[in-house]
This record gives sequence, C-alpha cells and structure tokens, in this order.
Amino acid sequence: MNINLNRLSRFVAVYRHKSFSRAASELGMTHSALTKSVQLLEQELGAELFNRTTRSVVPTDAGNRLAQRAEELLALADQIGDEVLTGSRHLRLIAGPAVIEASLAPALAAFYKSHPNIRVTAETLPLDIAAARLRQREADLILFHSTTVSAIPEKRLFQISRIIDEAYVAVMRQDHPALHRDFSIDEMLRYKWAIPGYGKIYRSAIPTDIEEKYRNAGFPHYRVLSLVSCLALVADSDMITLLPASFAHRDARALGLTVVPMHPSYAARYDVSAITLKNGGADPVLDALKNAFATQAGIG
Repeated sequence: MNINLNRLSRFVAVYRHKSFSRAASELGMTHSALTKSVQLLEQELGAELFNRTTRSVVPTDAGNRLAQRAEELLALADQIGDEVLTGSRHLRLIAGPAVIEASLAPALAAFYKSHPNIRVTAETLPLDIAAARLRQREADLILFHSTTVSAIPEKRLFQISRIIDEAYVAVMRQDHPALHRDFSIDEMLRYKWAIPGYGKIYRSAIPTDIEEKYRNAGFPHYRVLSLVSCLALVADSDMITLLPASFAHRDARALGLTVVPMHPSYAARYDVSAITLKNGGADPVLDALKNAFATQAGIG
C-alpha cells in the first residue's frame, strides 16, 4: 500500500483542528481541495477517517489509529529527506536541563572526535513532551534523571538504560569556614546553600529523616535550576552548592573553588538514564553517542 505523504500531512492538520475549515486556513488551501485530498487518502487506505456533519468532524476508529502513526511517518520522512539532501546522519537529542549543563559539552566533544560527519541537535524539554517526540520519531535519544523515568508515558514502548551514576559533591570557596569544621549534616545545615533543582524527585531520593532535617533548616536557601548559576553564587558569596562530581571537578576547580565529597546519605545521586525506542533496532552510531555520555562521567 502506498500512502501519499502530502495527503497524510493534510489529514494530520484536520485531525489536530477537528475542523476542515481551520486546517484549510492553516495550510493555505481551499476547503474543497482539502476535502478532496482527505477523500483520496481514504480511498488509498480503504477506510473512512472522519465522520462529518454540518457542525463537527469526528475521527473514526481508523482515523484515530492512523493519527497515532501519521506524525511518526511524517517525521521519519523528513529525517530521511534531510539526510539524503545533506549526505549526513542527523541525531536529535533531548535531555533534562541538568544533563545539558553537566554532561553535554564533554560528551559531544568526545563524540565529534569519532563521528565528525554526524550532525547533532540537542535541546531540553519536559519529559512528557520529550517522550512524545521520541515516540513520533522526532527525536532519537532522550536523557533524564533516572528517578523521573518511572513517570514516562507509555514506558513499554521504550528501551531504558542507566548510563550515568555518580555522587554529588559540595562546592565552596577555598576560604569558606565550613572547611575548618566537622562536615556533618547538622554542621553543614548551619550554612546557606544554592541547589540546582531540588524538587520532589530529588527529595524523594533522600532518606526521610535526612530530608526532614533539610526542611526544618529551611534548606536550600536558593533553589536555582542552573548549575552554572549555582557556581557563580558560590564563587561570589559564602554559599555552598551540590553538583555532579564530574561537572564539579571540571568546572568548579577551574574557578579555584574547593570540592568536598559528601556522605552518601546526605544527597541523591546524579543518576541519568538513556531512553530510545524499543523497536529501533541496533544502531552503532546512537550507541556511540550514549557511550560518550557514560565515558565522560567515568562509567563507560
């Protein structure tokens, strides 16, 4: 069976708007031309895609089934066309903001050395949107903190593997008074902290009694999503921050800051999983990109 991609794209517009008029306006087509296009697609498929009345356009069961795969097919067609035109593979990566800041630069630098002709696009999006992009083949790989992955929609469709698991470390100025005292949990909570993120997921990975001490102490003083911003705060104040070990040893020490190991029970770990489509098959290039992230964190 041959499916005309232009007609499929027009079907998606009608399905999204639940209206031929709005879809026609978006596509710059006449209502009659769009209607004819969808009718021809129905003839190709041998199935009615919409129940039409004077007031509504309601997808049929066949229309709903087609919609689940249509955007995936269109995205795949765009990717193939792009690769044919440019002559190079294009990998699309979506990651959480901490992964982007802590791990992206060294991983891409390593990947570039072994695969200089592969194009890469990297961006950060919420996990549910990233999963939808991956499911529709608008992304090839997503990287998120492992504790968030349990909430991924339709998890059965994905292959999930842990690629980074490292400690968080404390970072502070070299003249910070905490360096001259016992760095127990009670002692460290005497100081002000700037923490990247520190949402429900981070807190859920901390033992209950420790997390209760954090809350009672008003920890953290600043909750800032950016690792780089936390570093800047630490460099110019008496605050302390927690950062993934590989990032801290690379970036914090470059600023002349001191890195201090934390007791394992004091903080969650920087634990990142790679997510790909389960039916994607073996892909050595994609595996090389995942390995670049794992290796830069000292795991690969």
